[in-house]
Amino acid sequence: MSYERFIAIRHLQSRSRSFVSTITVIAILGVFLGVMALTSVTAVTGGFQDAFQERVLGVNSHLLVMRYGADFRNYRDVQEIVESHDGVEASSPFIFHEMIASHGNRTAGILAKGIEPSTAESVSDIPQYVEQEGALSELDFDRFPEDGQVQVPSILIGSTLAERLEAGPGDTIRVTSPLEGLDSGGWQSASQEPSTQVFHVAGTYRSGFHEYDDRMVLADFRALQDFFDQGDTVTGVDVRVKDVFAVGELSEELRESLPASEYRILDWRQLNHNLFTSLELQRRVLAVLFLFIVLVASFNIVCTLIMIVLEKNKEIAILKSMGATNGEIMKTFMYQGTIIGLIGTLNGLIGGLAVCLLVRSADFGLDPEVYMIDHLPVRIDPIEFLVVAVVAMAICILATVGPSWWASQMRPVDGLRYD
Repeated sequence: MSYERFIAIRHLQSRSRSFVSTITVIAILGVFLGVMALTSVTAVTGGFQDAFQERVLGVNSHLLVMRYGADFRNYRDVQEIVESHDGVEASSPFIFHEMIASHGNRTAGILAKGIEPSTAESVSDIPQYVEQEGALSELDFDRFPEDGQVQVPSILIGSTLAERLEAGPGDTIRVTSPLEGLDSGGWQSASQEPSTQVFHVAGTYRSGFHEYDDRMVLADFRALQDFFDQGDTVTGVDVRVKDVFAVGELSEELRESLPASEYRILDWRQLNHNLFTSLELQRRVLAVLFLFIVLVASFNIVCTLIMIVLEKNKEIAILKSMGATNGEIMKTFMYQGTIIGLIGTLNGLIGGLAVCLLVRSADFGLDPEVYMIDHLPVRIDPIEFLVVAVVAMAICILATVGPSWWASQMRPVDGLRYD
């Protein structure tokens, strides 16, 4: 151990002046609180971002291929073209319609998504969220049953929507399309009444994303085609890719394969651009705000070193009289500030990890109608913890430069003048 480090440690361990030791503890405590708050906030905001991404990519596909206009009949040909690309894992047709569901005297606005049950599992994680085993297979709709009897189509509803409608597996709900009662040429009411259809509730699903659990229902797309009498047309094709972060390059490849004037291709980042942009902005703003805690703590280190310099001016003069250079005196006090920052940072990382584990295991009772998720997610990323530690130590080391330089410029005669 160099003598500069030895002297730095001896100064911090000195009990001759209780005031100096007290502000040293305060400086360490300030760095500790700043690092702990910064790691905790970074982990929670990162967890929110991951949770939303997981829910969005779990319920939705990674890519959407849609045709301009309503006449998308050649979707099977489009699926073949899409699946011929190496980056594509699977594809499945879908239909979207806004409707009204009612059960007894309860009603709710819903977003009905028609899926192909046999391929839906390959493009989304919805089957993993279904709470009743085999419920997804019950959605299969046979247009031409062998017995000739009209089949009542089945439907999957979100758990939150099921509570609102007080409906569950085995019940029937009535679905109404309000658009059937409007003249297609304007807002005037048409002579025909809104079209309605009774659906059998095959089961419920719980994705953990309130926006979906409260509104979206799933049915066989063939049943919705018959309900709207639209023939064999779909809204678009869901596409699942092998690498979600390379979806941009794959989108460009698909645009070259499909005429841009006829087809529109949207990836998950475009579909949820506002959501993820706001989450990232919130994360950065919170990180900057809590970084100020570390900056404030660095001023405590400055004050601590100034007080030590004032107290140890005689020792500084003696060291210089014995041949210590300005650089060695400066290193001595920089070591002291670095030790304060290191102790505070290491304990802050441990405290931040403890807070993250506590938050992960605690139930804060989040309102999903407000936060869209029902728990507080936490992402414990060693890289992020390391970045926080490096930034905190850099701030602490920079804070030592001024007082250390001031100590190195002290003349021996000034320290020994009154002795």
